[in-house]
Amino acid sequence: MDDLDFNCVLTAEEYEKMAAPLLARLAAPIERALAETKLKVSDMNSVEIVGGSSRIGCVKRELAKILGLDAKAVNNGLSTTMNADEAVARGAALQSAILSPRFKVLPYEIVEQAPFPVKVSWEGDEGIEVADGTNGVDIPTNAVVMFDRGSNFNCVRRVTLRKSGDFKVTASYDSSAGSYGFPEGSSKDIAVFKVKCPEGNENKVRVNIKQDIHGTILLSSAQMVEEIEEIAEAEMKEPETKESEAKEGEAPKEEGEAPKPEKKKKVKKTNLEFSESRPMEWTGAEMDKGFEKEVAMANADRVVKETGEKRNELETYIYDMRDKISSESQLGSYVSDDDKATFSSALEKSENWLYEEGFDAVKSVYSEKLDALKVMGNPIESRQYEAKGRPNAISALQRTVEKYTNWVNTSQGDAEYEHITEEEFTKCREACDTTASWMYEIMDKQGALAQNQDPAVTIAELNGKTYELTKLVNPTMHKPKPKPKAEEKKEEPKEETKTEEPAPAKDASPMETEEPAAEEKSTDMETD
Repeated sequence: MDDLDFNCVLTAEEYEKMAAPLLARLAAPIERALAETKLKVSDMNSVEIVGGSSRIGCVKRELAKILGLDAKAVNNGLSTTMNADEAVARGAALQSAILSPRFKVLPYEIVEQAPFPVKVSWEGDEGIEVADGTNGVDIPTNAVVMFDRGSNFNCVRRVTLRKSGDFKVTASYDSSAGSYGFPEGSSKDIAVFKVKCPEGNENKVRVNIKQDIHGTILLSSAQMVEEIEEIAEAEMKEPETKESEAKEGEAPKEEGEAPKPEKKKKVKKTNLEFSESRPMEWTGAEMDKGFEKEVAMANADRVVKETGEKRNELETYIYDMRDKISSESQLGSYVSDDDKATFSSALEKSENWLYEEGFDAVKSVYSEKLDALKVMGNPIESRQYEAKGRPNAISALQRTVEKYTNWVNTSQGDAEYEHITEEEFTKCREACDTTASWMYEIMDKQGALAQNQDPAVTIAELNGKTYELTKLVNPTMHKPKPKPKAEEKKEEPKEETKTEEPAPAKDASPMETEEPAAEEKSTDMETD
């Protein structure tokens, strides 16, 4: 752990002495289970044990002793046919599949049982009715055990109270829960439900308490029940005549007598609003405090992660630069002997510090160490970068200068560029000459320097010169020709208007005595 190796020797005898307090706790739950189910060890054909600890020899011997099994038999008479590690997980997965509507499982039943009895209490000592509990008999009490130990859930039980005004219903574990292993000192309160009930006369209120599929106690609903009398109009019969005979045992009805209205009772149910609070629920302040603690823990984890990353970055830089400056094919030719010795010494000191007192340093210290090394290493890497990229940058500048110089020399006197002035040509020629002079001068300076010296010109400067020359010459080179001026149209003299006789209408047909003019004759022709 953390690059440290350690080991220890633990014998079985020492281990059993250490586990003795835990082994002594095995008998109580087994004996309680047997007593509650009213079974004896002789009633069981076999005992299956699961769990990783079931492989421990002292655990098997203690279980065999408690159950009175043959200690000399295989596995001390205990059955181990199931997967000890996965049995509980498989059972939980199977129960989940049974509860899910998306899976089909072979039909068999898993009975859920409540581990502790749940009591429901309320304010006052009113007579009550408990569904499935007292057969509708009123009991003057303010509490009742609604869910016994071992009851199967999901289920709903109902208690009917007589209340006036708002009241509280409290769900808690019964005092007998302690005999079933309820933790001592733990609160027995589960939830408090506040029901809003109208003031005035005592109202009959049905409170439906639910123990859901998870065993959680909930208030399903609260209803106020009222009996309302309604008068129903009976069917009107036709008046009996005097001649009709009265039925036996009934007085004869007078003629035209209407039947009396019948009274019917109707039950009206009104849902009441309620709220709930649980002792395990956090207040807003507690939630905020927990959130702040979570954020603080997340920040602490982030700092640890970033510190580890910065430490690894420093370690990687030390190893990487130490190898590169030692190789002539990488950075060795771009650093002088003196600088290489100084840089190598700094790398070695940083490496020794990193594995000694700097092993548990904070992130800022790692950053300072890394920045100090980069002050010496960045110039070396910069020389390598400049040396590799400089030929392409010079070639691009040289091609640009030659391109625009040739255009200036060949375009003067060309009809295509006659719209460009002499001043513009001169400006472009001077820019090309100036850039060319600067380029050849800087190439001579660079050629006189060694690779382990800082360059006379950078790639950025060369690219900048290329951009400046292009920006100056290119607009002139592609300057559009001016559009020709539109010629003024001469006004033609107006001809004198002559009066002509109106032409005959198209639909006018010649008279029979006259033949149509030659040009007006038309000949029908067959066309293909």
